[in-house]
Order: sequence, then C-alpha cells, then structure tokens
Amino acid sequence: MSSKQKQDVPRNPTSQGISGRLVEAQWLKEHMNDPDLVIIDASGTADYIKGHIPGAVSASFSPEDYISHGVNTSYGGGVDFFTDQDAPIPFQDGPPEQIQKVLRSMGINNESTVVIYAMGADMLAVRFSWTLNYFGNKKNYILDGGLSKWMAEGYPTTTDIPEAGEGNFKASVHDPSIKVDTDYVLGALKKPDTIVVSGLWPNWHTGAALPYSRRGHIPHSVNVPFESYFRQDKTWKSEGELMAMFEYVGVTRDKEVICYCGGSPVGSCTFFTLKYVLGYPDVKFYPDSMLGWIVDPRDLAFWNYDDENLLRDTEWVQWWGGERIQYLMSDTRVRIVDCRSRKQYDAGHIPYAIHIPVDDLFKKFSLDHEAWEDFLGKNGIGNDAEVAVYDDEISSSATFLFWLMEYFGHEKVSVYKDGFASWSSSGYNVTQDDTIITEQTHAFDVAVSPKTYNISFQNQKRLADKEEPVLGVFPKVWIVSSEKVPENVPADDYVHIPWGDNMYGDDKIKSAADLWGIYEEAGVSKFSEVVCYSNSIQEAAFTYFVLKLLGFPNVRVYLP
Repeated sequence: MSSKQKQDVPRNPTSQGISGRLVEAQWLKEHMNDPDLVIIDASGTADYIKGHIPGAVSASFSPEDYISHGVNTSYGGGVDFFTDQDAPIPFQDGPPEQIQKVLRSMGINNESTVVIYAMGADMLAVRFSWTLNYFGNKKNYILDGGLSKWMAEGYPTTTDIPEAGEGNFKASVHDPSIKVDTDYVLGALKKPDTIVVSGLWPNWHTGAALPYSRRGHIPHSVNVPFESYFRQDKTWKSEGELMAMFEYVGVTRDKEVICYCGGSPVGSCTFFTLKYVLGYPDVKFYPDSMLGWIVDPRDLAFWNYDDENLLRDTEWVQWWGGERIQYLMSDTRVRIVDCRSRKQYDAGHIPYAIHIPVDDLFKKFSLDHEAWEDFLGKNGIGNDAEVAVYDDEISSSATFLFWLMEYFGHEKVSVYKDGFASWSSSGYNVTQDDTIITEQTHAFDVAVSPKTYNISFQNQKRLADKEEPVLGVFPKVWIVSSEKVPENVPADDYVHIPWGDNMYGDDKIKSAADLWGIYEEAGVSKFSEVVCYSNSIQEAAFTYFVLKLLGFPNVRVYLP
C-alpha cells in the first residue's frame, strides 16, 4: 500500500478486511452495527427492492417514484438525486447545497464511515463514491465484490426498507484540482507526461456503438475497459494484475492521468481504481466526458481508430506534399513516399514524392543498416520527417515500409489510405519528373535537401527467434496473415486471419469497429504480445499496421 493510500485510511490497526478504499464482506458483517457506519446501496431502485444488505439505505428513487409512465428511470450510483437538472448534459452533479441535502437525507454525518456497494464489478458504487470524495468525505469505502460477493459468502439480504435519520454532512470541495473540464483536457492531449484513459466498452471506443450523436473517442486517449478491472467473483484484481494492464498501454504512475467515459459513471470507476486501488499519485477526472466533448461549440474531433494520424487522406497529402508548401517552407519535415516499382513511378506520381521501391530495395539490402541509411539520407529522408507512404491503393507494400521505418526507429510514419489511384482520379497534378534532391540555393528553393539518416533498430517491433520468451506477463499470440495457412508456421497455436480480411472489397481498409470485431471474435486481446506471421513479410506487416491502428501496444513481425 502506498503512502498516498495510507493517508485515506482511518488509523485503526484492528480494522482487518480493509485495503485502501476496499472492504471485504466479512469486515462489513462484523461492523454493520457500528454507530458511525452508514451502508449505501448504489444500485438502481429495481435491484434494491429485490433485496439488499440489511440496514442499507438506497441511493436511488423510492419504489413509488422510479417508474415514469411505465419506464424505469432509476439509474443508480446516486445519479437519481445528484444530477444537476440545469446542466446541459446528463450525469453531472449539482451544486454543494444540493449534494449536501441529498447526503444528509441518507443519514450521512461529517464523522460517518460510509460503505457503498452495488452488484459488484460495476460503476455504480464508485460513481457514488466520487461525489462523496469530491464534496469532502474521505471515509468512504467500496464493498469489494458488491452484493454478489456478499451473497456468495452466505450473508443475509432483506427487502425491508430502513428509515434513514437526518445527517449533518457539510458539503465542501477540498481539492478542486481532481476535476477537470474540456479546456483542460484539450490542453493536455499532446503533453508527453499526461495520458487520457477511457474505461468504456471497446465497441463504444471504436465507434461500433452509437450511444450518443457521435461515434468514437477523444483523440489520443487509450482504452482500458472497466470490466477488465475485476475477477470472476466481482472483486478487484490484484495490484500486480491491474498495474500490468494499465502500464501495458502507457498508463504509468509517473504521468498525470485523466479519466473519462460517456458521462461520468464508468470514468469514476477508472478514477477510483487508479487513485485508490493502485495509489497513483496524480489522477484527475473529466466527468463531462464524451457528452461534454460533443456539446462543445468548437466541434471537437472524434477518433475511431486509436491513432487516426497513421492514416492520411488526400486533402492532407495535397497540402503537405503540394508545390505551395514546398516554397513556403525550407523544410516541411514531411516526405510523401511512393513505394511502387520504378516503372509505376515513371508512369506518373505525386509531385515531390520520394521514390522508395520497398519490395525491390528489401531484396537488395535486406536489413543492412548502412545501405538503408545511405539510401534514405541521399533521398532526402531525415529522422525528424514524417514519412507518409503510398501505393496505388492501401497495400501490403505500403504497410511493409511503414513497419520497416518503425523498426528502423523512425518516430513518425503514416500511410496515405486512398493511394495514388484516388489522387489521380481527384484531378490533382501528376508528374513523370523525378523529385529534385539537391542542396537548396534559393530562399524558396523547392528542391529536397539530402539528409543524414541514423537507424536505431527497435527490437520490440520484430521477433527474430520464435523461442524468445514473452516480454511481460501477457501471453504471446501468433496471427497467421497469409491467405492460406502455410505448412511451416513457426508456432503450434495460432489464429488465422488473412491480411485481406482487413479490407473491404474496394481495397479500402475496414472501419475500426469492423476491424475490432474481427480480432475480438478471434480472441485476440490487446493484453497479449501479438506476433504477425506470413510467408510474405508484406502480408504480416499489413496485420501489424492494422493492430497499431487499433491501439494494440505490443505487436511484432516475425522475421528470423
């Protein structure tokens, strides 16, 4: 337990069964008659009236009030009473005086110890806990495993509804910094020491579901679904298991972490898990979440892929690869790269495109770093440039160069998703002239200057030895990307997903939602070390690219 956690736990050495902000069912059974203890059932009304822990006060509408013209309107988590009816979006807490009145009506005093539960492995108990924490109560705990665990251990339930006395709780915000707004999130998105994390379901994150008016997620945010925080018995996973999951996708203790969801309930679960279960030192909550992002008048972007910037469109290419930008800037730090054959390049290409016929060059150079460094530098590729690769359409050759550049240690690589066919059919200029690569002599010289290129091989992008052990705690999963399974697959256990399955019939890459469905159905989890294999390294590289689009944190291409 971290020192940060210890500060939040009452100094009571006899309180066995309390860990951080979690209490076990046995502890609650032994202490449920303590005079300063208040038990809150954060389930929706329909679940509460089916049966609850004896003495537990409901955080939801009364049995007489939760049905509106035949519709169950009770959400749970305190949302029934906490919600600010004047807010432009749902789920947002009202002002302190409203919260104070609600909590007092539940019998909560300033000195109360509050234990909150719902069914377990859900977001309702932690949603109630968030409001208590934000408005000043630091002695609230979650029943680990919820009502499900309580019942599994043989403890009683009742349908009797207790009378709650009037409490004296005083609502006041002690630390407003833990709650952030849309402007704060916008300013933090590209900070290297900040990470934004969503606890939503993957189908929401990828845009497969349309819960609101827009599909997808906040750009640059990572997805760790809240359901993955729990064991089968609905208790939180161990600190080691949780830490491994979050660190795997870059949510590390040294960063400022901003949690969000759709409108606050799920995000509060992520916040609680990171701050109170794992003891992360700098965790903030964006309760407006997706709903706040949607209503912002600036029409903020939504992403479906985890990294939309890996796919570039025609409008982006015509600006960064066009003539105007070439003479407006001495070095755009963008190189549009044609990976096709020399014959195709000579027949017509995008103006100022650098020609890197990757399939031919790989046959010639293999992984000879000196040959590649010399070629790339002489052709105007610097380490600091974004390399945007194109073929006629999105292809395994383009994604092979994408993988190769990432393996070389290049930080910014992308693929022109529409390809040269779309460029030429859109009416943009096509040239047969080679791009001029020479030292610039004019203030607005359109020539591309030669560069010095340095390769730093990234071994986490390539598996060279099939017997190499996994890098962490998650299993190694092999994906065979060839159209037919070859005889010499280097692993006994594998998943066969032909690389062509990642595209629609018109050679367009599938949506994030459709791609996620393919890999989810095949049982390929983000929490695995994925190895892409095919007799054709180009096909394996296409799968690599797709999984990077989907935010898989550990993907390698098998190349012995």
